Amino acid sequence: MKNLFTLLNILLFIFYSNNTFSQMSYFEDFESYTSGSPIAQTSSHWNSWDEIMNNSVAPFIDDCNVIDPSLSSPITAYSGLNTLYFKENNAGQGGPEDILFYFDTTQNINQTVFPSLSTPHVAGDIVFSQMMYVRTGAYLNFQSLNNVGQGTGVWALEVNFETTGDILMGNTAVPSLGAGSYPIGQWFEFKFEIDLSSNNWELFIDGVSQGSFSNPENKVSSVDYYTRAGDEYYIDDVSFSFTPATLAPINGQTVSCNTIEGLSGQQRYPSVDVRNFGLNVINSFDLTFDYNGIQVTENVSNINLGFGLGSLDVMTVEFTNPITLAGGTNPAVIYIHNINSGVNQSTSDDTLIVNIEAVAPAPGKLVIGEEATGTWCSWCPRGAVAMNWMDHDYEGFWQGIAVHNADPMANADYDAGLAPYIGGYPSGLVDRGPEIDPSVFKGDFLQRIQVAPSAIMTNGAQLIGDTLKVSMVVDFQTTVGPMYKLACVITEDSVTGSGPDYYQANAYSGGTSLIDVDGSDWNQKPGNVPDYMMTYKHVARYISPSFSGNPIGKTYNTGEKDTVCFEFILDPNWDKNQISIVGMFIDPNNMIDNGSSTKIYEAEANGYHPCSSVSTSTAIQLNGPDNVNVYPNPTYDKIYISNLKENNVTLKVFDISGKEVIYKIVSNKEQIDMSKLSKGIYQFSFEGKEWKENRRIVKD
Repeated sequence: MKNLFTLLNILLFIFYSNNTFSQMSYFEDFESYTSGSPIAQTSSHWNSWDEIMNNSVAPFIDDCNVIDPSLSSPITAYSGLNTLYFKENNAGQGGPEDILFYFDTTQNINQTVFPSLSTPHVAGDIVFSQMMYVRTGAYLNFQSLNNVGQGTGVWALEVNFETTGDILMGNTAVPSLGAGSYPIGQWFEFKFEIDLSSNNWELFIDGVSQGSFSNPENKVSSVDYYTRAGDEYYIDDVSFSFTPATLAPINGQTVSCNTIEGLSGQQRYPSVDVRNFGLNVINSFDLTFDYNGIQVTENVSNINLGFGLGSLDVMTVEFTNPITLAGGTNPAVIYIHNINSGVNQSTSDDTLIVNIEAVAPAPGKLVIGEEATGTWCSWCPRGAVAMNWMDHDYEGFWQGIAVHNADPMANADYDAGLAPYIGGYPSGLVDRGPEIDPSVFKGDFLQRIQVAPSAIMTNGAQLIGDTLKVSMVVDFQTTVGPMYKLACVITEDSVTGSGPDYYQANAYSGGTSLIDVDGSDWNQKPGNVPDYMMTYKHVARYISPSFSGNPIGKTYNTGEKDTVCFEFILDPNWDKNQISIVGMFIDPNNMIDNGSSTKIYEAEANGYHPCSSVSTSTAIQLNGPDNVNVYPNPTYDKIYISNLKENNVTLKVFDISGKEVIYKIVSNKEQIDMSKLSKGIYQFSFEGKEWKENRRIVKD
């Protein structure tokens, strides 16, 4: 039996060495080509992207020429006469040159030979080197699959050579993996040493290390050369070598762990990738996660329904027991053991150490994220997914608001208020800070959640029929001035509708993966997702009194409290169980200092606290739906009035002493000249046939 086991191992090793991988290398100096030759058309070792993707035939629309640069410029090749020359020539749109160099010595590669290639390489060592001369920027990426551009994670690494001399590297999973620098306007060596076995990628420029990193997309098939807008560069003396890994009979490897971060005290479930880095099948193992003095272990068996984990295969272990995050940055030690109920024969790669960062939330803090979206916007599913994940990861510390544009869920006042803050769709604001892509909400959130609020709000409510009265008790944590403002937002979850206006455009259909909280992937959904498949969350229904809020009107000291009231008439078709009441405390720079969020039933449990029937500095008396828009606030000269639902409305303006300074009969879309009034706080009192509303305006 022992001899049979030994023979099996020998046969497996021979199979691995001779059939799966072999040592190989290749060097290209372009001297065998005539200047002006298109490289993919004339070389058996180079391909064009269109050739591989679409099985196109020469001449290729995205080919790139070998040239002797000295014939038309003072630049000479690094060695010999010829180089490969890239220059964007597509009216600033990037391309058309798009050339592939496979890490395999097979000639005339196309889709039919993919099964016989050694690529993609998943273990062993790759050394890739080339000489580069960058004039106005350059770009290349490493593809992880033979069939380029197909599926998730295909761009193993993108390398951007900026015109500043900076090198920026990343991929979809981790946008910033590493950085470096290069000399502009001269030849330099660009070299990568990639240890796929231990997942270590190291960049060298002219022999000087620019740093190393682990790559979540740790496999390589080819290099793709492309020109971004304005790029112009040359390459020469391109080479690669591949040395296969040597595998022990039994060896399990801890490869990577999902990024774990959050708030101290929160629970997180680790997700760890394990690879069989041995020759024999792995049928069982234990995986231990040691963090903050506590160990959790997963006993993994019956892998692949008893077929086991094959050599070089990877599986993901989802821990069923959580870890509790500790404040600060703390290491976690993850190790595999008890493989096939025995000892791991190679222990050098059993253990993975990762750092876990958790921040402490400021007491009483709620961060608000606003997303500009619309059913017509094909990239906006990215924003919806980001909001769902923020709900999932930071419930109770985050409130998302989806501000729709040009669809049946749009609120005109909110949409108009958000418009000056954004440059396109989808866009996001965290506490009304700088515009960001919604996909990176988390980074801004983790900064804002640590900032102590100037006030903490408690929402109370009274719901009678479709009339929702809201009281917001404001507990001031620091001394604040009269330029702070308050606003109240009504949002609704689980919104559905019928008709084409409720169809969601989807640019991810059939393309890039976009995984939602429920596990669904938007690339599996149609390009125009029909109404019956769509449920919208975080939908902004009202913002009161306006996007900017209403000034509190005076100074409050630490420990003081006051109450502001709002009233809304809810559409009877809205689901009141899915309604959230969101408070905003806005600072003088128009950033949201703090938020509050409760469902209606939660606010009712808190109790409704009526405001005085006489308007005060913090109580707004509303006898109807709060829809009148008065802006800008503060103002220097003119005030604009919009969204009045009737004509001939009486407007009275009072100064801080209560003196009437303006009396006017107004209708929708009028302006009030305040240029001759002194600086200060003024109350605008509107009176219609069956309603009254007050606004507090600051004149600078």
